[in-house]
Amino acid sequence: MTSLAGILATLAVSHLGGSALGTLLARLGLWGFGPRLKIARHVLGVGKALRAAFDKEPTRQNREALQRWLEENDPPNRTGIGDVMEAGKAGK
Repeated sequence: MTSLAGILATLAVSHLGGSALGTLLARLGLWGFGPRLKIARHVLGVGKALRAAFDKEPTRQNREALQRWLEENDPPNRTGIGDVMEAGKAGK
């Protein structure tokens, strides 16, 4: 009976310790834990589609739609989708 209690206690400590360590590493972003970019896959797909539409036909309407998406979802432009916007600013 004591060995079963020891196994369960070890399991509980291991699980809680691993969860605590994983949470700490994710919050600090150490050793590859934690996402660098917190954009959902489907939202990122919308941004890529807007960028493709702008690349295909660089109209004012497409530029505004892409700019709106960037402001709402990727202000620091970590995805690189807004590089076309930076190039447009440099050209003006």
